[in-house]
Amino acid sequence: MALPLFGIVGWPVALQLALSAATLAALAAAVVSIRRTDGKALRTEQRVKRQEAKLAAVSSDLSALVPRLAAQVESAADGIRAEVRDVVATLGEDRAELTVHTRTLQEHSATLREHSSRLQEQSARLAELSKAVSRIEKVLGEKVLPEVRARGDFSQVEAMIDLRALLEPRAPLPRLRNWAASPDVLRLLIEHIATTRPKLIVECGSGSSSVWLGYAVEKYGAGRVVALEHDERFVRTSRDLVAAHGLESVVEVRHAPLVEWRSFPWYDTAALADLTDIELVFVDGPPQSVGPLARYPAVPLLLPHCAPSVLFVLDDAKREDEREIADRWVREFPELTRSVFPAEKGAMLFRRSAP
Repeated sequence: MALPLFGIVGWPVALQLALSAATLAALAAAVVSIRRTDGKALRTEQRVKRQEAKLAAVSSDLSALVPRLAAQVESAADGIRAEVRDVVATLGEDRAELTVHTRTLQEHSATLREHSSRLQEQSARLAELSKAVSRIEKVLGEKVLPEVRARGDFSQVEAMIDLRALLEPRAPLPRLRNWAASPDVLRLLIEHIATTRPKLIVECGSGSSSVWLGYAVEKYGAGRVVALEHDERFVRTSRDLVAAHGLESVVEVRHAPLVEWRSFPWYDTAALADLTDIELVFVDGPPQSVGPLARYPAVPLLLPHCAPSVLFVLDDAKREDEREIADRWVREFPELTRSVFPAEKGAMLFRRSAP
């Protein structure tokens, strides 16, 4: 029969043995735990070493990279500094140029202010002059112009008296001026007839002037007058007037209807067929109402029928059309020399230069 342990060794010894066994078991467990912990620590240490190796490699790479980055940063900084210097220099130049422009603008502004001041002064002077001109125009209208008109009328009356004294018409004559030639132009023509005694005179148009020219030819020469008239009514009237003064032998009124010549309405050139050596041409027709520059064809169409010493007298030369006609004549026929006669309605004389 087995005896209980406590019975052999005693209770204290058994307790001690039990504690020792427990202690051994605890130590064994601790050893096992330590071993396990040592394994973990080893593995952890290995991982740490691997990380340290990686960090060392990264650190090495960083150590190699930092100088390159520093060099690149320095190079970039140099470029930026150069650009900044260029910008600063450009800004300096722009600032200097802006200063010059500002000074120039200030000078121009001062000049403009000065001109503005002068313009204001001149405007005030012009206003004063305008008032003075208005006063002068008023005086002219009230006093001077009537006197000038009276003098003009007087000069025409004087010319008319001279005509009647020179030629002594045998019958009453229609009034001159307006549609008809003015006395001052007729006096010019008659003085020319008295001086040069032309054999053939051509008048563009007909009427009172035809009669006066007929009287001059009758008194001072042995020539004749051919008057071209486009309107049949005026042909009859002019012929009756010529007959009333007994001038049929020296004045012929020819009916020459208007036909188109180079877009100009002018007398039918069939009426010129037998005319040669014309020495005086009085251009007083066709009337302005038939069209612009209506009298222009006179020189181109009559000049081939004229004597070398021919004189053309253009009436109504104060009108714009007649001035343009005169300009064209001297431009297109350089052998003609122009002069101006101060007649009431204006007159221009054209002489053919000696060849």
